[in-house]
Amino acid sequence: MPALSPRRPLLYTLALPTLLASAIAQAQDGPAARTLDKVTVVAERASTATKTDTALTETPQAISVVTQQLFTDRGAHNLQEVLRYSAGVTADAWGLDTRNDATSVRGLDPVQYQDGLRRSYGFSPLARPEIYGLERVEVLRGPSSVLYGAGATGGIINAMSKRPTFGALTGEVGVQFGSFDRRQLQGDIGGALNDAGTLAGRFVGLMRESNMQTDVLNDDRIYLAPSISWRGERSTLTLLASYQHDRTGSSQQFLPLAATLLAPPDRRLDTSSFIGHPGFDRIDSRVYSLTALFDHSFNDVLSLRSAVRYIDGRTTLQQMYVDSYSNPADPFIDADRRVVNRTAYGTRPDVQIFSADNALQFDFATGAFQHLLLAGVDYSQYREQLQRLDATGTPIDIYTPVSVAPIVRGWDRQPDQTSTQLGVYVQDQIRWADRVSLVLGARRDHARSKTEGQPSQTDNATTYRAGLIGDLGAGVSPYLSYSESFLPVTGQDLFGQAFKPMRGRQSEAGIKCQPARNLLLTMAAYRITETNRQTNDPDNVLNVVQTGQIRSKGIELEGQFQFANDLTITAAVARNEAEVSRSNFALEVGQRLNDTPQDLASAWVSKGFQLDDAARLRLGLGVRHVGNTVSLGNGGRIITPSYTLADALVEVQVTDWTMALNITNLTDKRYYAPCRTFGDCFAGYPRVVTGTISYRF
Repeated sequence: MPALSPRRPLLYTLALPTLLASAIAQAQDGPAARTLDKVTVVAERASTATKTDTALTETPQAISVVTQQLFTDRGAHNLQEVLRYSAGVTADAWGLDTRNDATSVRGLDPVQYQDGLRRSYGFSPLARPEIYGLERVEVLRGPSSVLYGAGATGGIINAMSKRPTFGALTGEVGVQFGSFDRRQLQGDIGGALNDAGTLAGRFVGLMRESNMQTDVLNDDRIYLAPSISWRGERSTLTLLASYQHDRTGSSQQFLPLAATLLAPPDRRLDTSSFIGHPGFDRIDSRVYSLTALFDHSFNDVLSLRSAVRYIDGRTTLQQMYVDSYSNPADPFIDADRRVVNRTAYGTRPDVQIFSADNALQFDFATGAFQHLLLAGVDYSQYREQLQRLDATGTPIDIYTPVSVAPIVRGWDRQPDQTSTQLGVYVQDQIRWADRVSLVLGARRDHARSKTEGQPSQTDNATTYRAGLIGDLGAGVSPYLSYSESFLPVTGQDLFGQAFKPMRGRQSEAGIKCQPARNLLLTMAAYRITETNRQTNDPDNVLNVVQTGQIRSKGIELEGQFQFANDLTITAAVARNEAEVSRSNFALEVGQRLNDTPQDLASAWVSKGFQLDDAARLRLGLGVRHVGNTVSLGNGGRIITPSYTLADALVEVQVTDWTMALNITNLTDKRYYAPCRTFGDCFAGYPRVVTGTISYRF
């Protein structure tokens, strides 16, 4: 795959010594360093759970907040990696996957949002969000349809974009180098644009050229995100625009089970193996986005909040991969067990997404009760025009791969698909004695799915939520909650039948403990039921079916601690038991949900040290554990072993310069995440080393 520009390596090469020389000069001759910028770890408030600015200790549902500083410290490069230390989240559900940010929450699929508006619809390989453009990520665990309508049972991952601030002009510029010839330029600048302080702007951008763990493929990106904010006496308006162009390929090669997990050590393929065809395998994705956020306060009682977004995305995904599915146990077609057939696949979706959410907020009291009443209407439309590649794969020797190009006959247009959703919702947050909060909500949805040439599918649903949380003193707040979800499923199965909407219900109980602003501990126990869930068809690997019902139950413990001596500790432990409770296939009933670990645990510790008046050092170390997974099907059972990985940070700040070294998977452990009875294995991340030099002004 060609690089974005053959001249840019020279630019990166020149940038590094220039930045280093400037840093050394300032350390020797410049003013003394300021104290190390405060690392924000313990978030106190979030908006995802209630669509209002609510304290976490007044929110009767489990929610995690990962700040930009925290995920930067941990060396995250994408949204999956941001969530590695969050309770109950399997961040790398399918290992490194450049097609999308596949994760699971409490064993179930979440829906991805950005700035409170939905971004993901099923599997559509839009360019993945650039995390350098984010200021935080909020994870709401469990059903959330009362406020969001199209919300999956697993919950919501809400990425919050960087926005303009009205202070003095500030910013940073940096370079990044690392494993797989990673070279990246990045910058973030913003502040007030006029003396009156009514206009502010911000620009975030980066340019990257890189290879990846999978041989042959690149991971190149251009990201540009300008934004502007205006504020009046009672109103604010923010416009967020972004352009992103990714040129990469599918990192997952669907390595055959017979040549990985089940093979003798001397016959196992390296996890970096490329089984595709150079020049054919590629992902080329462009995404344009424009978002408008408007707030207006009519008076002390009534205010309006409005959010509107339009996304236009175009992607070409092509890949040739091993045909393990025809014979999972033995995909080889020669006596020496070296040659396999390959499948050639190509998809070209052209996607347009329009979303709008408008709500009135009423702040008033009735006697001793303070109300925060939200009444809103939201609308979304997703349209996909799709082409599929008509091509035939060719065989390959996977141990000494010399690829022959696939036979390509052309692109075939598929029926257009459109889904729309209109929802009306109301929620009342009732506060009594500044100690007890009751949250009640209800919603009515009307959803319509249309596949060209077929009758449209219409679904209506009413969903509810209720939650109670109270402060017993010393920052201890037990809570109870109930919530539901409703998710129209776009598309149809192999036989032309439209998918039914998924429904979910969750009961949750827990305790939130915040004795001080720098300490937050959350414990939660939950039980989730999901119906009309999509799973792979055991009788046809090309088809997807909705097998009925699953149950997920478990417990979670998450803590965030930030001490005055620049010591930060985060920890999370989760136990999840997700199983099929109703299915047309008797063997599935009572079995663990495929590819879902039961045990997750993580811990991260960082500590700052003042070296002298001009320099400060920070060290960080993290450990992540993911339990084993089970895959049941094709008359067999595959257990993918658990794995434990370590991450590290070394950072030095000298005046306005920061030099950081991040290492993920410190010991370079080779693992799979997961392997399946369909005959394929998904490779885990290798060791990744990243060095970043940045200058703040």
